[in-house]
Amino acid sequence: MTGQVVTGSKYFPREKDESKVWRRLNKGGHLLILAPRRVGKTSLLRHLEHNPKEEYVFLYSIVQSCSTEHEYYKAIIENLFKSDFTNKINTLKNWGQDKIDAIKASIKDVSFCEAGMTFNDKDRKLNHHDLKAVLNQIKIDKKLILVVDEFPDVLEKINAEHNHAAAESFLSGCRELWQDPELDKKVQFIFTGSIGLDTLVNKLNLSDLINALNTISVEPLKNDKAIEFIDFITSESEEDIQLTAETKQYLLNKVGWLMPYYIELLWVSLEDLCCDEEITTPTNAHIDQAYLELFSQNNRSYFIHWVERLNRLHATERKFALLLLQKISEQNELSVQEIYNIQQDNQFKEINCSYVRDCLEHDGYMFFNSQQKYQFTSPLLKDWWRQYAARNL
Repeated sequence: MTGQVVTGSKYFPREKDESKVWRRLNKGGHLLILAPRRVGKTSLLRHLEHNPKEEYVFLYSIVQSCSTEHEYYKAIIENLFKSDFTNKINTLKNWGQDKIDAIKASIKDVSFCEAGMTFNDKDRKLNHHDLKAVLNQIKIDKKLILVVDEFPDVLEKINAEHNHAAAESFLSGCRELWQDPELDKKVQFIFTGSIGLDTLVNKLNLSDLINALNTISVEPLKNDKAIEFIDFITSESEEDIQLTAETKQYLLNKVGWLMPYYIELLWVSLEDLCCDEEITTPTNAHIDQAYLELFSQNNRSYFIHWVERLNRLHATERKFALLLLQKISEQNELSVQEIYNIQQDNQFKEINCSYVRDCLEHDGYMFFNSQQKYQFTSPLLKDWWRQYAARNL
């Protein structure tokens, strides 16, 4: 299904992005993958997890629901002792239950049961020292790659629900793990999320705490690879629909931003149209019709998350973001001078407008084009914003 994490035969290879990750890992770095929502980064990471190179073993953890340092480390440590991971390790070192129990014992005042961890002292809180203690006990002949998905959400929640000092302490503990020379020999981290960690730490004045991370971006498909992707998804279809070379290119031109998610959105809409009207060889006009259908009320869920994600901004920041996006959707482009003029409004004087612009740029809403103007990254999103969001928010 469109937008879901895909694995196995459903996964479309992203060789260039995969190779980029492997190159950075081979150099021994800890990675930060910067990519907006719905560009396939989670599918990419799960593919690497299930198809590791010989000298690596992966553990994937999603931490989006964690709002404290304790919850964050609890999620990762519990994952280390789930059967999926311990079974992997068993094949490498023939671990018995006694070995697993010995590793668990490295965390003081904690018990493990089927449901997870329980704490002998209700005031016991986990921190980076506990994860370090566990990792130091895991002795295997491979590099352990800890993939932490939605990491920026944790930092943002800790800052919002606790305070800046708590966020700084949390990030400092993470940095201590990344820079531990002994741990570095056996463990590497990959962090990712649908909000930009770099943007967030800039706002919190904590950028120096992530300078040990090597950044990687997930790129749109090149045109020839995007054609391959169309062939890939059409081959998965149970319907007999044939696209000519011309209509494939026309479909890509309509999408504009060649991320698989958006290509597949338009393909699914076209597939529905062809089935409803018994079309086997769609034309460019049919693609136009399918494109317009994406903006109907029935398909609102494909785009509404872009609006909902702005709720994480403070009220005036959100108002500024919505105004920028509305104007770009109406005018197609917005110059730096025009944005500066908007910022001079008294209602925006007390917010960090540069931070909001960075959020919109790094989170995939807009980009700075060759004419030195901002425009929507995705033409699909721009058209939806103009037709729906801009007039209803």
